[in-house]
Amino acid sequence: MIVLARDEERCIARCLDSVCGRGFDDILVVDTGSTDATPGIVDGYRTRGVRMLRHPWSNSFAAARNAAVDCVATGWIVFLDADEWLTGGSVPARLAELSRFDDVSRLVFAPRIADRNGYSGDVGRIFRADSAIRYKGAVHEYPVIAGEPDEPVGIVGVDIRFDHDGYERSVVVGKDKRRRNLDLLDIARARDPDNPRWWYFTIRDGLPVLGHAQLVRSCTVLKRLADTPVATGDGRSGREYYRLALGQACQAFAAFGDWTSVHRYRADLPDADAHYFGAIAALARDVVTPHDLVGAIELRGRDELVADSVLDPAGRHLDALIVALLDRVRGEADAERYRDMCDPWTDTFFDGSRLRRRQPL
Repeated sequence: MIVLARDEERCIARCLDSVCGRGFDDILVVDTGSTDATPGIVDGYRTRGVRMLRHPWSNSFAAARNAAVDCVATGWIVFLDADEWLTGGSVPARLAELSRFDDVSRLVFAPRIADRNGYSGDVGRIFRADSAIRYKGAVHEYPVIAGEPDEPVGIVGVDIRFDHDGYERSVVVGKDKRRRNLDLLDIARARDPDNPRWWYFTIRDGLPVLGHAQLVRSCTVLKRLADTPVATGDGRSGREYYRLALGQACQAFAAFGDWTSVHRYRADLPDADAHYFGAIAALARDVVTPHDLVGAIELRGRDELVADSVLDPAGRHLDALIVALLDRVRGEADAERYRDMCDPWTDTFFDGSRLRRRQPL
């Protein structure tokens, strides 16, 4: 078990308590320069099998992970971040089962990482120490089979659960994670300018702060990379990153009042996003039709389409949209009845599932 940590006095004990005594042969904390009480807290776990490696921060999460990998000669590596904790699944038992996979040296296993916004099951954290697998990227790093060129690994979901709270608003603000991520993405793009991953995350992480010109430039680069195959070792194609980025970017274009760009990019969006932004545009222009409402309701029941979009997988984006459309098509009473059945949703367009009428839509 490897835990990355830097200034994590808030949560490092919770993380270590969740793994100590759970059958791990070795628990290694890689501290990349803490100035708070983190090292002292970790030191208190030495009697429970925890050791610490101090690794100077070099503006790269991949470098920190790879330094940790180099400290483990054999067996399985399981990465757990300090703001996560193990909550479900017997990890040693699962690892014994994973050993039966064919060509396990080219596979990375992904636990279920859960937070308040749902969960992800495609973040590779578990692999063999004696493989050629290493991480790539200053931030939003990803595993590859290291070589010239790097090759994609196979990602396989596994029934192990980590909980995560590192993107709670108070944590993000307190550690200034947005600024940190954008600075590291600048480094990643400079080193690897034709990797669409870094342009996508620049849009996603920078959405509230990117200027209109920056947003247009990022979309333009992604559109070019969508049709230019490059060997990055990433399992996602440039086309996939382009489509994912557009869903994020269209939110910002709408907030800028740039409906021309929204309309231009809609043809390249996944079906769910295309309908969503079309309906938002109709609300903004006060040209809503019953067709917009029917389409949103039908989409609400199509989980496979929502999964291929930037919309909330729990359906809250669409619930807020349906409330707004009901208000225009059927009246306030029907809208309120539907709203009472839903979890409130707040984003660029909605505040507690109420349309932000004062936004420059």
